[in-house]
Amino acid sequence: MSFIQVQDLRTDRFAEIDELAAQWRADTAGRRTLLHEQVYVDRNDPQHFVIINGFDSYESAMVNSHLPETDALASRLGPMVSELSYADLEPVATHDTRLELAEAFRSAVAASDASGPAWADDVEFVGMFPHAIVRASGPDGLTRLLAEDAPARTFDVWDVQPTPTGFAAEYSWRTTGARSYLSVGTVLATVTDGRISRVLCTCAGSWDAAAEAEIMGVTAGASS
Repeated sequence: MSFIQVQDLRTDRFAEIDELAAQWRADTAGRRTLLHEQVYVDRNDPQHFVIINGFDSYESAMVNSHLPETDALASRLGPMVSELSYADLEPVATHDTRLELAEAFRSAVAASDASGPAWADDVEFVGMFPHAIVRASGPDGLTRLLAEDAPARTFDVWDVQPTPTGFAAEYSWRTTGARSYLSVGTVLATVTDGRISRVLCTCAGSWDAAAEAEIMGVTAGASS
C-alpha cells in the first residue's frame, strides 16, 4: 500500500457503524478500491476510535470516495459520530521487521547456518517434502538439518510478502556439494516478539540435473 487514510472519531454507536460498513462492503464488491481496513479503539477511552484504510494510491482512494455507496454511507454515519477528522498519508520511509527476518531466513538456508538473533530459542521447523516430513527444533536443530542436507544453497527465486503473523515466500534454490539438486516451493513463517518462531516449508520437488531436464521439458543436447 502506498496511501492510507486515517479517520479519528468518537462514537457510542460502534456496533451500528460496523453493520453499515459491512453492508457497504457487500454493496461495493468488485468496484471498491479499498485494499485493507483496520479499526482500533482507545484502551483508555472506549468511545474513541481510529480507522485506517489502505489503498494503492491517492488516486485509487478518490475512486473509492466517489462511489455512490460511499456518499450514502457518509451521510448515515454523520449523526452517529463526533469529533471526526481525517488524515491522508503517503509513506516517506519504511522498515519492516518481517522482511528483515525473511532475509535472515534466506541467509540461513544459503549457508546452512541458523545461528544469530533472528530465531526464537524454541523455533519449530516443519518441512513437507515429496517423500518425507522432517522436523527440527531450535536454531541448533535447524542448522543440523540444513547441513545434513547440503553444505550450502544458491537461490534462483526468493519472492517475499509480509503477512499479518510473519511472512510468506516463494523459493527456488539449488544445493551445492557433490551433487546439486533444485528445490522449489513455499515458506510460511510465524514471527513472535520480533523473532522467527515457526517455519512451514513445502517443497514441490527436489530434482537432480537429469530429473530437472526431464521435468522442465529440456532434451539433452537440444539447441535453441
